[in-house]
Amino acid sequence: MEKITTASKNQLRFRMIGCIYPILYVLGWPLLYGILPSYSSYYVFGGIYFTLATSMMAWAMWMHSDIKWSVPAYALVGVALFNCVDYWILHNIFAFIFFISSTYLMREDKRFNEIGDWSLTWYVLLIFPEGVFWFEAIQAVLISWFHMKYVRRLWRVRRL
Repeated sequence: MEKITTASKNQLRFRMIGCIYPILYVLGWPLLYGILPSYSSYYVFGGIYFTLATSMMAWAMWMHSDIKWSVPAYALVGVALFNCVDYWILHNIFAFIFFISSTYLMREDKRFNEIGDWSLTWYVLLIFPEGVFWFEAIQAVLISWFHMKYVRRLWRVRRL
């Protein structure tokens, strides 16, 4: 039987690391600085390191080689480049585009659309004063999990 995927084992390992990185990102900032109103608030403590860490998360998303995911990836770069202190309007617009487009893409997926449905249910957290932090944390984990499932699927297809 012919291989369906052209990704090598090393590429798939690298993509899996790219999927795990956002989970470490979600855990790392609160462990270092405590829970803040949103993940963007960590810019005050991290500055350029926050920008770099968020840009790396966007790169990890872009690395999945699916053109559909370029919109959320570029929006996340916008979130990283326009901090919430000096450019709060642009920052929030890019964050909105990132979360809405990610949820949309997960819901429209043919294989793992249930993750998109779960993502959509957590939008209710945005109405609570301290819900933004938890919304962002849960969404990052769901998006990572979605991509992990695809990498695992490619790994299984590669073995055939």
